[in-house]
Parts: sequence; structure tokens; C-alpha cells
Amino acid sequence: MCDYTKQDFYLKKILLFCVQICFFATTVISLHGCLNVNLKSVLPNQIYYSLDAIALESQCKNPTSRLALNVSVLSPFDGKDILVYNEKTEITILETYKWIDLPKNMIRNAFLKIALNHCMQVEQNPSITQKIKTLRLNINELYVKMQSDTNNAHIYLNYEVIGHDMNRIKSGIVTSNMQDTNPAKALQDTVSDALNKVALQIKNVN
Repeated sequence: MCDYTKQDFYLKKILLFCVQICFFATTVISLHGCLNVNLKSVLPNQIYYSLDAIALESQCKNPTSRLALNVSVLSPFDGKDILVYNEKTEITILETYKWIDLPKNMIRNAFLKIALNHCMQVEQNPSITQKIKTLRLNINELYVKMQSDTNNAHIYLNYEVIGHDMNRIKSGIVTSNMQDTNPAKALQDTVSDALNKVALQIKNVN
């Protein structure tokens, strides 16, 4: 009789423990659902943009120049967040605007089309035996400066054209500033303008 009582006692404890576990698991799941609903109602909807807004308009059948392309962007500006400078030069990020890809990839894709529009061919995977020039694009600044209700986009880059013998053929600095009510659109226009300036400056380089 005594053994039966002990067995019954331990059985009840096990059942109580199982009930507590089930209650805890149900509570956690319920809280997780509530948190998801609350976060969705609080977090703003994000809109994704690309820096590559170039339309391919080339009618060129025989490119006047062939070159390889290297693009680098300084780390603070090579992320999917859009950086904003205020009038005190304090830096924040735009909550609802994001890049769909890293700026260096989008800028590379944009220049591929700009080069074709200027009758230049960018070799995407040149072999080491090809004796072609290399364009190095270094993006040093890429941000938006907000003043009142205007978004002033800014880019500062330097470029180098390197010959197959590793000698520098040409180099330069390009800046561009554009405005738009949409900060992403302002940056698209700024990047397009700067890359077109580079293409014009290097298209006749031999």
C-alpha cells in the first residue's frame, strides 16, 4: 500500500510538470505572435531602390575602346543603408529607403551601360593575355544632405586609367550634386551624372 502511494505521488508530480511545460510553451508562442503583430504595426514599410537607373541607348556596333573595370567604395558608403548628413554634419540613415544591393555592384552595372552608350566596351572577365586598359573607380563619398525639404545628393570619386603595362595613362576627380524630393532618386541622378562625366573624360584615351 505504501509503495502504491509513493508511485501515485510521483506520477502526479510528473503530470504536473508536463502541464507546466505545456503552459509555458503556449505562453511563449502567444507572446511571439503578439510581438510579431506589434513590430509589424510599428516598423515602417521599406522601399528598395537601385543606384543603377541607366537606360541602355547604345547604337554602337564597333566600340572605339575596350577596357576592364574595377570599382571600390569606401566602407561607410558601401552598405544598403542610405546615409544622411544634416546641417550639423550629424549622420543618420533613412528608415524607409534601402538599396537593393551594395553600391559598388550597382555602380559597376550602371557604368557597363554608360560605357556602351559612349561606344566603349567593358570586358567583364578579361583574360591576362588581353592587352587592354583598366579603369579604376574609387568612390570616396556618397550621401544625401537634407536642407529644409530638399534632398541634396553628393558623390565624390577619383578615377585612374591604367595601361596593360601598369602605367597610369589618365586620372581625375569628379564630383556631382543633384536635388530631388526623393533622396534615392537624387542619388541615382548624382551617380548617373558623375559616371557620364568619367566616360566623357576617358573615351578618347589611347
